[in-house]
Amino acid sequence: MGWPFCILGGYLLGSISPSYILGKLLTGIDIRKHGTCNAGTINAYKVLGFGPAVVTATFDLLKGLLAMYLCHLAGGSPLFVHLAGLAAILGHVFPFYLKFRGGQGVATATAILIYYLVVFYAKAWFPPASLLLLAISVISFSYIGRKGEIVGSVILPLLAIFILVFSPPSPYFYFILSIIVYILFINILNIRSQKLLKISSLKEKGIIGWRLYIRPLAFLFIVFYLSTEKKKALTLIGSIALFFILLDLIRLLSKKINFFFFNRMKRVYKEKEYKTFSSITIFLFAYFLTVLLFEKGIAALATSYLTFGDFFSKFFGLHFGRKKIFEKTLEGSLAHLNACLVAGCILLHYVSIPVPAYLLGALMASLSELLPLGIDDNFSVSLLSASTMYILRLF
Repeated sequence: MGWPFCILGGYLLGSISPSYILGKLLTGIDIRKHGTCNAGTINAYKVLGFGPAVVTATFDLLKGLLAMYLCHLAGGSPLFVHLAGLAAILGHVFPFYLKFRGGQGVATATAILIYYLVVFYAKAWFPPASLLLLAISVISFSYIGRKGEIVGSVILPLLAIFILVFSPPSPYFYFILSIIVYILFINILNIRSQKLLKISSLKEKGIIGWRLYIRPLAFLFIVFYLSTEKKKALTLIGSIALFFILLDLIRLLSKKINFFFFNRMKRVYKEKEYKTFSSITIFLFAYFLTVLLFEKGIAALATSYLTFGDFFSKFFGLHFGRKKIFEKTLEGSLAHLNACLVAGCILLHYVSIPVPAYLLGALMASLSELLPLGIDDNFSVSLLSASTMYILRLF
């Protein structure tokens, strides 16, 4: 079979829309004009009932894999087998006989993704620990976010990172990444359209948006440290930290300058920082001390806990926090712990730290963020978690 027939066959198979066909046959309606106006499984269940939804789900899940299998049987190369699968997704989204208005193709793409995850696992391209961590994250964020789109928006980037870190280049490599990117894109569109994130809550809770969202960029310090010697890393981090320390000292020692910052630069400082050092300064100083006092592996893990744990706890605590614990929320703290575990799991691929030390360090980081210790958690998280790992290394 020539490659045009592989792709055309995949597209035609993918364009078959059971929810639309069953809607016309059973009730004479266009399902795209009812319910959520989507020709997918959930809308089929809402509009047509359980039986048609089962048929829709089964066919939508299998048609991408079926297109790939038929192309393989016909002698198609691995490239065209993959393209046939992508064409099936394209056919689902843009069926020619429905004026190119179909479903979102997530079910078809997800089935292909799951199949390749099984292939990767069978080829031992995923460490068992990473799969266990994926499962824990799915359970955790299902509880935290309670929406599939939210869970997917966390798990899919994590899965992509695991593939990039742990899997060798292969014919499947870029294909599976393209599937992940597509599903993630649809998730983000759904999050926006359904308004699942309460962006306005940032201002209500005194959080400056851009400062929260650039926090993960501090990971570049870790990357730089792992790729160079300690002295250079200290020079870079120390110089930036010193700049912010001096800036804070100047404004704290001068009421006029401080007044200027808080009245003309409201998007830079939080109100609670009027009489104290900013959290940016404390964060960078803790980074510097952690790198200064501890060996490279421990410092890299501890600062990654500070970087990603802090971001995840604030983000998910803000948007999905329901159960208060001290001044934090259970959901935010659970997100913090998951972020620490994931960051540590990835870094263990590059540094030599015993697994028990990594796990207890992540736990200590999350407890430092949660408990009211009377110390800014931007300062305590990395230093306490690093100290915990250091002590465990002595035994």
